[in-house]
Amino acid sequence: TMRKKYAILTIFFLLLAVGSAFAQADNDNGNALKEQSMSNFILNEAVKMYPNPAQNVLSIQSQLPITGVEVYSLLGELVLQKPASYSRIYVGDLNPGIYMVKIRSNQYSVTKKLIKK
Repeated sequence: TMRKKYAILTIFFLLLAVGSAFAQADNDNGNALKEQSMSNFILNEAVKMYPNPAQNVLSIQSQLPITGVEVYSLLGELVLQKPASYSRIYVGDLNPGIYMVKIRSNQYSVTKKLIKK
């Protein structure tokens, strides 16, 4: 019976340690999400897009390196993509309307609304 008590006690502490490890993993994941949302906020402040509304050329000014720009229709369709760092994008071929511009900087991104005249 003494051996049974030690076995139960050992299992209890083992389960306690496993539960603690999972709680730590969840906390780390929460910190990563918080860090990414903070970086997205910083990127949002660092990126300026003008003129808006735009007719032919959209200028993007950023304090951080831009690694890609994607323009989506409101239906979620990708209508324009620039993979490298561009400061001026020709939007004259787009139909007048509202678009969403996703600007990437490494693993972070920010989405801004564009009105095309």
